[in-house]
Amino acid sequence: MSFADKVALITGADGGIGAALAARLGAGGARLVLHSNNADGLAKLVAEHGWPADQVLTSAHDVTDAEAVDAAVAAAVERFGRIDYLLNVAGVAYFGGILTTDVEMWRKTLDINLTGYFLTARAVLPHMKEAGDGFVVNMSSIWGKRAAAPGAMLAYSVSKWGVEGLTKSLAAEARPWGVRVSSLVLDKVDTAFRTNMIPHVGDFTPEQLDRMLSAEDVADATVAVLTSSRRAHAATIELDAWQWA
Repeated sequence: MSFADKVALITGADGGIGAALAARLGAGGARLVLHSNNADGLAKLVAEHGWPADQVLTSAHDVTDAEAVDAAVAAAVERFGRIDYLLNVAGVAYFGGILTTDVEMWRKTLDINLTGYFLTARAVLPHMKEAGDGFVVNMSSIWGKRAAAPGAMLAYSVSKWGVEGLTKSLAAEARPWGVRVSSLVLDKVDTAFRTNMIPHVGDFTPEQLDRMLSAEDVADATVAVLTSSRRAHAATIELDAWQWA
């Protein structure tokens, strides 16, 4: 599928879902704006795919740093002229309930998972509004649609409930501008996130890993959203690891 006329900004692009999205869109010819707090990871990703310098622009910064986000988006627009897709992926996950989640863990989770999405969208949407077109896709979670298990993933769940609220609010505000805003609600994706859970729930068996979604599955769904008819708005898609049960 060709994305040769598109510019895609991806946060958390150095690994997992972000890297899979970069690979898929880059293979289709999209110009890539890759953001992460891991400069080495971004450099490795670009080298692995051999993207030419005129196809990719990287920025290593914290998504919670408003000035850095604004500067990185401005640099991307100056370089490529516009941003067609914003794919908000950057996030963290920690295990803990109300009695075991400390304030630092709580703030870091909400700052990265929710405020980071807000800041990047705030920087990008004026350019999409001016263009009268664009697509924002926020990576969400099944834990943004249901309560976290008692004692587990409290901060993460709350952050993803916030992402769902942010997505719906942005979708309503951006509709008159011709900009669509969607969320992908994900369940059990085999990425590095799961390593944070191992000390608490144990490692997963090879059979369990096979039943999880892959980062490439998420890329498939994202591409389906991005290439949907202008008449259609996939406001929320739930991507289930349906073989898990």
